[in-house]
Amino acid sequence: MDEASQEILRFWKTQWEDYMKSLLAMQKGDAILAMIQKSGVLQEGSQKMGKEWADKYKVIWKTYLDMVEDHFKKELKM
Repeated sequence: MDEASQEILRFWKTQWEDYMKSLLAMQKGDAILAMIQKSGVLQEGSQKMGKEWADKYKVIWKTYLDMVEDHFKKELKM
């Protein structure tokens, strides 16, 4: 990969990292879910479904992030 391509990829990696930091800072899913569960608004089945969804979302999100990071590492040979 030529130097210009490397520089563009580094720029996109920086943009990606900044995007992820801001997105993660905005996510308050666990705190909101815990607050809703404590409020008693949801029935037990709904609470369980919400918890399962949140757990699956975390696994999928981590997998996605890891794949993008691996791509950057391979392309930038970090």
